Amino acid sequence: MERRAFLSYSAAAAGAAPKSAALVNRLESAFTKLEIVDTHEHLLPEAERTAQPVDFFTLAGHYALNDVISAGLGKDDAARVRDPKTPLAERWRLFEPHWKSARFTGYGQCLRIAMRDIYEVEELSAGTIARLNEAIGAKNKPGLYEDVLKRRARIAYAVLDQSFGAKAVRPDPRYFVVAARFDRFVTARGRSGIRSLEELTGESIATLADLKRALEKDFQRAKPLGMIAVKSALAYQRELFFDDVPQAEAEREFEAMMRGERPSPSGFQSALHRPYRKLEDHLFHHIIRLAAEHRLAVQIHTGLLAGNSGYTPNTNPSHLTNLFALYPQVTFDLFHIGYPYQSEMAVLAKLYPNVCIDFCWAHIVAPHAAQRALDEFLETVPANKILGFGGDYRFAELTYAHAAMARRNIAETLAARVERGTIREDDAAELGRMFLYDNPARLFPHPAA
Repeated sequence: MERRAFLSYSAAAAGAAPKSAALVNRLESAFTKLEIVDTHEHLLPEAERTAQPVDFFTLAGHYALNDVISAGLGKDDAARVRDPKTPLAERWRLFEPHWKSARFTGYGQCLRIAMRDIYEVEELSAGTIARLNEAIGAKNKPGLYEDVLKRRARIAYAVLDQSFGAKAVRPDPRYFVVAARFDRFVTARGRSGIRSLEELTGESIATLADLKRALEKDFQRAKPLGMIAVKSALAYQRELFFDDVPQAEAEREFEAMMRGERPSPSGFQSALHRPYRKLEDHLFHHIIRLAAEHRLAVQIHTGLLAGNSGYTPNTNPSHLTNLFALYPQVTFDLFHIGYPYQSEMAVLAKLYPNVCIDFCWAHIVAPHAAQRALDEFLETVPANKILGFGGDYRFAELTYAHAAMARRNIAETLAARVERGTIREDDAAELGRMFLYDNPARLFPHPAA
């Protein structure tokens, strides 16, 4: 696939820029033809997506707008940009000055690639935004996923991050398998939080044993809904170290929580102070034991948090080390290359047979950092433990563009190694297939395969 110069990628930042464009293009072409397995998505069901109005600012609202806010777009102006009732010219007027600074980030590149390749808009401007919105609206109809995910992105299937409600239905198996979340059982607070879990599961919860029984019921409910893995995003709420707390201590904490003995901190402090941390730790270990019992891999968010806030030190994958030793039968899929803790991630995956590194989100968070990390991992970690792509988007167009960036990133990194003589071109082709299909398909097999 031919790429314009302003959207090209280079391994120069890794100190290993490939000199042969022909070699890079051959590898990229091979990876573009390859069907891939996408390890992580938030994509809406197609019927839900196509039933609601979608425009450029809807698509930009997932990630790219965060960089526009980081560049200086104020809170009130961001709300007006998001509001479809705001006149289009006004939305662009507020967005455009800060977009000029954010358009070169990984999020900005991904958005521009999607608009160019799918909607044939080369430059985003006041003169093209109305035409772009018309094109997005015209394509927002049944068949979108078949075109964008299957035909363009060549995604065999994706692992969908899912918290099932009381009336959950199985996501379309043509596109998805499921990594189910159970974090709400870990972080439930007080009687109101427990009441929500009772409504979800139909179980009465008065003791810790009752809470664990409700969790187990929800776990069983998720299996026929397509669950092939467990997902946790607790790094958004707390540190990732989970002590192995005895049952008796956890029971005392549960009773104290039900009595409301300790107030929960608000805002930023809640990431640092967990009044019932021992209870949380105990319940998280119970989830891992359930995953072990059902032979499911566990996906865990590590590294950078989405949005425009968050306490990054909580997300260091090294905090999880005790889990890898305690549960050697469980495979842990650690997300987002742990960015900015890539080297810690390399050490963990090198030492522990049950730790894999996942590049989901990484190619758009920091494209050159992802290249540098892959170059490091190739010399540090066995190649069967590297998962090359996860879109991590709500909108299919952006998943397509992220996949294009991932294929190019991997091609450039491997081409540089071919030129340095550490691998052959046929090795590079094999490695690309491992990262993009073989490894994730082995860890997250589709039931129909």
